[in-house]
Amino acid sequence: MPKHLTGIDHCVILVRDLDSAAATYKKLGFTISPRGFHSAHMGSANHTIMLQQDYFELLGIVNPTDHNSKWRGQLDRNGEGLTAIALQTDDADKACQEIRALGMAATDTLAFSRPVDLPGGGKGEAAFKITQFPPGSLAAAEVFVCGHLTRQTVWLPELMHHANTAQALAAVVMVASDPAAAVASWARAFGPGAVMPIAGGISVVVGKTPLEILTPAAVTERYVGIAPGRLERDHLVALAFRVQDRAHAKASIASDIRAVEIGQRLVVAPAQACGTLVEFRSQFSR
Repeated sequence: MPKHLTGIDHCVILVRDLDSAAATYKKLGFTISPRGFHSAHMGSANHTIMLQQDYFELLGIVNPTDHNSKWRGQLDRNGEGLTAIALQTDDADKACQEIRALGMAATDTLAFSRPVDLPGGGKGEAAFKITQFPPGSLAAAEVFVCGHLTRQTVWLPELMHHANTAQALAAVVMVASDPAAAVASWARAFGPGAVMPIAGGISVVVGKTPLEILTPAAVTERYVGIAPGRLERDHLVALAFRVQDRAHAKASIASDIRAVEIGQRLVVAPAQACGTLVEFRSQFSR
């Protein structure tokens, strides 16, 4: 694994309606940040759900622009759902150089920021520097590198405590008709030592978080009765969260959302979570 790619920073769930998506994930027991607006040329906004070291975001389009045409195209083609993975870095410029050294044409780094509502009132700024992997270079996902320049305005303590006791991303789950072919590009970036077989597929450990690449049959078997319906294309299908107490997680979920116990997993279907299967795992379960 390149020295300056240190794990998964966050994942992106693309949604049609940010207000509705925020309400849905609040019903799942998550604490939702106030809406953050990106720059005018980006034309997008988000709600973040902050965990101890990583997070995920609900991303929506508030004004169509050239910059967000790819996101609008994905919504038109595939609907809502888990769309992108942002990798952690301690230095986006050095990470860009490392990716290019692997023979992948990473974009030039880009710095941007967005305003943040601070505790007790007032505004701050969340600033980032990113570089992107070439489209299609890593199977079945948009992948970029996100360097945080102002962590203190993103990981706000009051946003990191959740009724469902979520602590961290436990895994990102991808469906692929041929996991061995899909994993090849990821192994190129993170090294063969990060790859290991798992039931129904292959895992790539990205920092501390596994990317679990499963066959359609394995996804159907793992999430019996609640699996995503469209498994004919390779794509990201699920986010798994490590929780301190799965019973608390279940109790925190609103009564109008169906959560199903499948073995050691508590699972909510994509239809009830903006196109993304959501899974809660206890601290020491897999």
